[in-house]
Amino acid sequence: MKKIFIIFIVFLSMLIILGGCASQRYTKKATKLEAMGQYYEAAELYYQAIKIKNTNIEAFAGLKRTGQMSLSKKLSNFNQSYNNQNNKEAVYLYEDARDYYNKISGVGIDLNFPSFYKDYYEEVKNIFLENQYYEGSTLLTEEKFAQAETIFKEIVRLQPNYKDSKDKLITATYEPKYRDAQQKMDIGKYRQAYYAFDGIIKGAGAYKNSYDLKAESLKQGTITIVIEKFKNLSGSSGIDNNLESKVITDIQNFNNPFIKLIYSDTQIRASETNFSLYCEISKFTYNKGELKTTEKKGYLRKKVKVLNRETEEYEYKTEYDKVTYYEYEMSRTLNMNFMFKLIDKRTGEIKVTSSKNITTRDDIHYAKYSGDRKNLVPGHWKYLKTSSSEDYVNDKYADTNRLNSLLDSRSQIKDYNTLSTEAINEAAAIISNEVNNYVNEN
Repeated sequence: MKKIFIIFIVFLSMLIILGGCASQRYTKKATKLEAMGQYYEAAELYYQAIKIKNTNIEAFAGLKRTGQMSLSKKLSNFNQSYNNQNNKEAVYLYEDARDYYNKISGVGIDLNFPSFYKDYYEEVKNIFLENQYYEGSTLLTEEKFAQAETIFKEIVRLQPNYKDSKDKLITATYEPKYRDAQQKMDIGKYRQAYYAFDGIIKGAGAYKNSYDLKAESLKQGTITIVIEKFKNLSGSSGIDNNLESKVITDIQNFNNPFIKLIYSDTQIRASETNFSLYCEISKFTYNKGELKTTEKKGYLRKKVKVLNRETEEYEYKTEYDKVTYYEYEMSRTLNMNFMFKLIDKRTGEIKVTSSKNITTRDDIHYAKYSGDRKNLVPGHWKYLKTSSSEDYVNDKYADTNRLNSLLDSRSQIKDYNTLSTEAINEAAAIISNEVNNYVNEN
């Protein structure tokens, strides 16, 4: 802990030193710019120097000088626009000066900002707002909504409670959206209309009769889908119920307000049903697979202490003993074929249909060795007790790393339940997505 603390202190000290150096560099550059009469640029560098090191006295003094000069220039520009009755420009110039004053104040320097400028600002602001309000109201009357929205946004920004500008801003923003939503209803695009009214309500609350029209759009746009009993021709029992249940769950998880699901055995009036969903599973084949075992020939690496007769000193050399280990491979698959269709019950028209083949599989490939795994090395040998020209050792990193990966690999293959669940989940996702997409797009 003590060592870590010392390292932290050293690191912190380096940061302080580097920060101090950067602050001084900014200060020197600012001083040169100030001497050249570039006060605004100099003030910005003094400001950056203080941000880096708030104990830089020279930078504080420099910012006090150049910051005041910069602010005075901004206020002079505002005063000129005020005298010329250029109200819009005067408003923005005052805001720029005020923001600059607040920025410099943020590092602890209080510049001189005469209070009478605020009186001038309020005067030109009121005139500007009155002109803007008249222009925006005229544009609103002419139904030039986008232009009116821009103007009332600016009015509300400058003075939120100015007359009824907030209400007019809502009208300028949402009246075009409201009319567009109404038009979608008129041409039968109820789902698009629903989301349009929903957006209006989220932004403007109870704008006109958006709540009622949203509810009507939902009513007109909702379709009832009868889940007909899924057929299973595969010979594997229970999978039809599993798939049916998963499809229903997936569709419900979309939280699509326009889909109403009904089971096929539910007592309903014909007039209440719009669509029927059919599904048929024609194939569900499981291939368990067989474990393939292969004996592999390798080496066990070891360090041996030997006497070097020339130096009369002991040293270590690597030797390799011949050993055997085993590799195992296995594949397991499940194949599923199914078809589904969504039918409009009133017309008999097939709206969505598809046939799919799904294969889920799992593969394992691993190695086992009962001895010292860390020093097991791949290779090949012909005879256990004697050497051969065909013998070789693969004691390279890539080769040993590959063997270590096999030794650490998973040896448990997925079972039938896991593979069947994966297949059913994939099939249910395909069906539910097709149904949900159809409803959203039509």
